[in-house]
Amino acid sequence: MKRRTWLLTSTLTMGLLFGSGFDHSDLDRGVQLFEAGKYKDAESALAAAAEAEPDNARAHEFLGRARLELRKYAAAQTELVKADELSPDSAAVKISLARVYLEQKQLDKAEQAASRAAELNDADPDVPLYRGAIAVARRDYRTAAKLLEQAVERKPDAAYAHYYAGLAYNGLKQPDKMVEHFRSFLKLAPDAPEAPKVESLLRSTR
Repeated sequence: MKRRTWLLTSTLTMGLLFGSGFDHSDLDRGVQLFEAGKYKDAESALAAAAEAEPDNARAHEFLGRARLELRKYAAAQTELVKADELSPDSAAVKISLARVYLEQKQLDKAEQAASRAAELNDADPDVPLYRGAIAVARRDYRTAAKLLEQAVERKPDAAYAHYYAGLAYNGLKQPDKMVEHFRSFLKLAPDAPEAPKVESLLRSTR
């Protein structure tokens, strides 16, 4: 009886010391898979992590980002909104929310999220990138070009900064700048879903 009581007490003590028993390996593995570009595998691991620890903002953030890359926009929005509730001062979460709202053509919400990200961390190169992308969607090409040049200056290998800059300069009827940025985009992301569209636009300038 004493041994049984000791085992129960010991188990409870270990639980208090080390938490609820949540295995962080799913979260760590999911993040690693996400960063390796294996978004489907990342989604599975991160879904398990988010289910096991529903108050873990990082699990919801990366699950939302994985689903964003998989173009599961409604599901991505659900996870990113949850991450934003749990971590309201995260500029990275705000940027991901801006992206998912942009993809769903909810431009006012996208702009609000991007503006809040700028307030939190204006040095982040993704801030001018996605503010520029939103300006492209609004056909405010002059503002977009200015923001996207800033994004490229901060991070020259950001493929989508070049992509949206190409769209902005196409809208401004500046083919030389359009070609410059689109060629950079194709060099950095030759297998991107947007590549055929970019190649078609480049052919039209010849």
